[in-house]
Amino acid sequence: MNIWILNHVALKPSETGITRHYDIAHQLVKRGHRLRIFASSFLAYKFVWRNKARKNYSENVNGVEFEWVWTLPYKGNGVKRILNMASYFFMALYRGMRMKEKPDAIVGSSVHLFACLAAYFLSKWKRATYIVEIRDLWPRTLIDLGQMSERHPAVLLFGTIEKFVCKRAERIIVTLPGAANYIKSLGVDERIIHVIPNGIQMGRIFEKEKETSLAAAIGKIKEKHGKVAMYVGSHGMANSLETIVKSAKWTDPEEVAYVLIGEGPEKPNLKTLASEFQNVYFFDGIPKQEVMPTLNLADVLMVSMLDTPLYKYGISLNKLNDYLLIGKPILFAGEVYNNIVERAGAGITVPPEDEKAFAEGLKKLLSLSAQEQLEIAASSFRYVKKHHDIERLAEEFLAICTLEDQQYVPKRMENGAVQ
Repeated sequence: MNIWILNHVALKPSETGITRHYDIAHQLVKRGHRLRIFASSFLAYKFVWRNKARKNYSENVNGVEFEWVWTLPYKGNGVKRILNMASYFFMALYRGMRMKEKPDAIVGSSVHLFACLAAYFLSKWKRATYIVEIRDLWPRTLIDLGQMSERHPAVLLFGTIEKFVCKRAERIIVTLPGAANYIKSLGVDERIIHVIPNGIQMGRIFEKEKETSLAAAIGKIKEKHGKVAMYVGSHGMANSLETIVKSAKWTDPEEVAYVLIGEGPEKPNLKTLASEFQNVYFFDGIPKQEVMPTLNLADVLMVSMLDTPLYKYGISLNKLNDYLLIGKPILFAGEVYNNIVERAGAGITVPPEDEKAFAEGLKKLLSLSAQEQLEIAASSFRYVKKHHDIERLAEEFLAICTLEDQQYVPKRMENGAVQ
């Protein structure tokens, strides 16, 4: 089968960030299928070109075909960001229409919906099955996070595109288990909605024995502070890292240090906030191959969510899959539809945006016995293997792309994953 995936921000396995579509595509390529991913040649999270000398080119990465398309460069969250998204729409459409290849299915994947819109027109041009994948609820996310009002022009634009693509999709994939209810509210038949959460390659567990560039630095931190509570991921508003940093006022610097690794727009503000504390450290983002050995250096892993109604639709965080696979105790601050940490028996949950409660939860996890830590590691592994193994999720993705019976309704487990 030949499948095209349109994802503006798709990444190669060597890059820092979410590699969902490469991971799925690589699994399917090994099974004899052909996968082509259309993504921007401009790396939005770094605001740089992948290749300064080339803006429109093709690249084969372990059998997965990437079509890198030019998009308008930008910085920040201004008008140029919207124009960057719109430029992806036109360039992906142009590149796809020029190809003589005929795909069997075309998947348009958000975050932004111009990718889904481009996939719609390409599916008509190529006479391919049209599939929409919703990984983030735009414009609902923008509203619930307080970034834009209900009447903001961008919200109205994305809302219009959202209804257009969802009502025309032959199948819809969502990563959030509660998102099906939201999609239904747009007038979509629930029988075409399928849940495929983010996954992980289980074999990555063996990477924990590899070298990490942060080994020496974290070793010195442990010598000074005793234990390490670690966060690896984006430093954006939605990650609520302010809660983590502020909780340092309630912990003893001689007992624990906070290590935050990654990039994002909130990082400068967080560094300023952390300047009054002796036990908060920041590091740049690391390559994917260093994530497991770096996580393995931690005593506790941290996740913090905002206190927002947005999470009534659930979460599907890639970092949680990494955390669960490595098996360290997890401190989770949040109130969400699907509390994965709780269901996996992987740690402790505390209320969101409560730094004192966060500190108390951290102290409890740091005091776990060796036996309790082993039990958490075993329980976490069982959970991630059952619900987030990328090999299984790739099979589900393929099944949806090849599905002929439009009346098929996937069985869902309690957390929304497909059985």
